Amino acid sequence: MSNTRPLIFRKGLDMKEAVAGELAAAYHSKLVDQVRTSDFRHVAGRLTVHLAREFGFCYGVDRAVDYAYQARARFRGQRVFLTGEIIHNPHVNDRLRAAGIRFLTDSVERTHRLGPDDVVILPAFGVTVEEMLRLTAQGCTLVDTTCGSVLNVWKNVVRYAQDGYTAIIHGKVRHEETRATASQALKFPQGRYLIVLDRDEAAIVCDYIEHRGDRGTFLARFGDAVSPGFDPDTDLIRIGCANQTTMLMSESLEIGEMFGRAMRARYGEAHTAEHFRTFDTICSATQDRQDAVLALLREKPVDLVIVISRAYLRRARADISHRRSGVPRLPDRNQAPANRRAINGERPGNAVE
Repeated sequence: MSNTRPLIFRKGLDMKEAVAGELAAAYHSKLVDQVRTSDFRHVAGRLTVHLAREFGFCYGVDRAVDYAYQARARFRGQRVFLTGEIIHNPHVNDRLRAAGIRFLTDSVERTHRLGPDDVVILPAFGVTVEEMLRLTAQGCTLVDTTCGSVLNVWKNVVRYAQDGYTAIIHGKVRHEETRATASQALKFPQGRYLIVLDRDEAAIVCDYIEHRGDRGTFLARFGDAVSPGFDPDTDLIRIGCANQTTMLMSESLEIGEMFGRAMRARYGEAHTAEHFRTFDTICSATQDRQDAVLALLREKPVDLVIVISRAYLRRARADISHRRSGVPRLPDRNQAPANRRAINGERPGNAVE
């Protein structure tokens, strides 16, 4: 344990120019630039490739990756760690490992061995309050790349907790960002949270608010998605909505409207404001990219869609399949056998995993 106040970098490390060339070499594509300047289209013989008009990293991801490279450049000779994946992109994380940045989630690393001579990078998703306190107590130099949109959500959750409102978080219960956001509610003794994955789970909570649910069934369903000691009979009287920023904006807004209707039904229009708050910190980056893909599918004759994502990030592919059946899809990464099956005529509409 260290008594030294740690140094925390949140606005760069004065090494932006020093790493600009390395970042450009690793992540910049002249071909993509050419496609963009050619009306987002590339033609090679019989093959035409269309690129969605919103493509690539959002601002928050660009910033996080930039800061990680700056940290490695500034602290040469010191151990530099990431608390986990900086973003959910194997290519980026593999490059950071190759650059000598170590991941605390790797089995050989241990958080308790950290000290004042070590540098720890916090990912774009942020970290939990507990983890931040632990790293601060150990005196590590911290490079905080938490996205500004995530920080805005946290501010709302903190206000909810201060004022006695339960934070209803639209997100994935095991996602790093959602865990970090939920932990903000526990800064105050009266803070509570409930995480809902989608409209279906939101509907279950709305039913309970309107006295149509069973307590035992509710707790069994949301047992790992609520704050300690959560009581649906008292902790759903006053609620405020928040979200994991990488969820679809349209779905988050719809879920917010669902809870608004449920609270109006229970308490009446005149008293809804006393019991319900909604968010004004939606990040549109995910929605913009999916909307761009769907617009492309409406406007162009497409035979095959290639979605660049992690194998378990199926939301985009499911959305495309729902709206444009008959278009086969490929996962990314080096899954050559699966790719060949699709190219050689696997039945359209089936996911190729």
